[in-house]
Amino acid sequence: MQNSTTVNIDEFDLSGNREQPRNNVYVVSEENIDFLEQPEDELPAGFEDRTISKSFTRYDPRVINLLSGKRTKVKNESDVQQKLFKLLSINELDQAIVNISYYYDLKNIVPLSAFGSFKIVGLESIGLYYNSRDCTIEGVPEHLGSFQVGIQFNLKGNPFSKLLTINVITLWKETEPPAGSLFPKSNEDSKSVIVDEFKQLGLKNMVAASKRGRSHAYDGKFRDDDFYINYFDKFGWYAAAVCDGAGSARYSREGSRILVEVIGSTLSDFLNDSAFNQTVDGVLATFRVEGDAEDLETALKQQVSVMIRSVLVKTIARFRKEAEQLEDATADSFASTCLITLCRKTRYGWLVFSYNVGDGAIGMVDLQHNTAAILCNPDEGKYFGQTRFITTEGITDIEDVRSRIVVKLVKDFDALLLMTDGVSDPKFESDRNLNDSRCWVKFFNTLREQVELFGCNDELEKQLLDYLDFWSIGNHDDRTVVVIF
Repeated sequence: MQNSTTVNIDEFDLSGNREQPRNNVYVVSEENIDFLEQPEDELPAGFEDRTISKSFTRYDPRVINLLSGKRTKVKNESDVQQKLFKLLSINELDQAIVNISYYYDLKNIVPLSAFGSFKIVGLESIGLYYNSRDCTIEGVPEHLGSFQVGIQFNLKGNPFSKLLTINVITLWKETEPPAGSLFPKSNEDSKSVIVDEFKQLGLKNMVAASKRGRSHAYDGKFRDDDFYINYFDKFGWYAAAVCDGAGSARYSREGSRILVEVIGSTLSDFLNDSAFNQTVDGVLATFRVEGDAEDLETALKQQVSVMIRSVLVKTIARFRKEAEQLEDATADSFASTCLITLCRKTRYGWLVFSYNVGDGAIGMVDLQHNTAAILCNPDEGKYFGQTRFITTEGITDIEDVRSRIVVKLVKDFDALLLMTDGVSDPKFESDRNLNDSRCWVKFFNTLREQVELFGCNDELEKQLLDYLDFWSIGNHDDRTVVVIF
């Protein structure tokens, strides 16, 4: 959205003297450059030989040149004179780029002796601020548009004021995919599942958001990411998944969509099944009393691995079926990563399962103890920078499935977080940070500053979508995140 602001510089007066005669004030307005006529024996310091008339009959030649776009070098000009003439010659400061750090050194256009009384207004609406120590404008512009800022200072008792424009542009453009393309997908999506609106039952709520990355928007491509969230109230299971279609796979956007569709139907069959839940409860009860943590984890993985493998096998079968309907397509044309999390409140605490193929991240944050548990394993391909997908050979082997499952039994947690690499890469930057619980706590606290994680928040989905607009240099992939809180 384009924005514009206008600053009324008459609203503030640095001189501290509102009764000073107007014909002694040196003013530059947004309408024109106007040296108001002054008594010849009381000219401002630095302008003794530059008497200027509003009728243009006594303009100094150097000022006439300046106003006509010319700049004549004046021999022996003082620093004050040079900078005031430079300030007169501009109406705009350096162009800014939205979400990119901005820096402008005001000492280039404002005399050093003026900074003791210097004041500037209008920067806050852009996302910038005045650094009074270094006499610079700094910050990260947050909005597109043309913005006016007002500057004012005193120079040897003479007030000076001027409006300047800062234009904030973007290097990106939004391009829609070609009309009539196969497997169209919306540029963004969001969903929330509110189970315990006012947190009176000790249960959790869920919210998910997915947004097309700037690189795809620039190139006019579809969003490849997708997600799934649901609450199965029969046995109290929460289920979430995020999937990132492979950028090298022609129909990966449809692959991720098919994958979350199969995840939903398969998990529904298992998590609503009485026999499955009785088995899980039986394993949990038995090993809580007689077994150790390692035995419990192994037994629970055994149960969940069958369900996860079913998701993978069914999805790949769907990929092959779709490929048969297309020319020059195979199951790999629909390749996607897959991150799944399940959790349920039990008499022993919260039982949590996770599974991942490919990049992205899953983590569980406990703010009370300022800790986090990482619930995914780095999954790199044969070569540096590669990752695996559910179509990769061997992924459906039961032992491979079981090795990718993480099991946790915890008293409570503040958030379960799933994200595609469009979020994890810029926010964590390295595997080391990804495995550092402090980084997870910081990530969640930053997210909470922008997203009010309350079940009664009507803006919950919108806030999470807005959060995904964060700027990170070089990171413009699709972004998807799920929060169970």
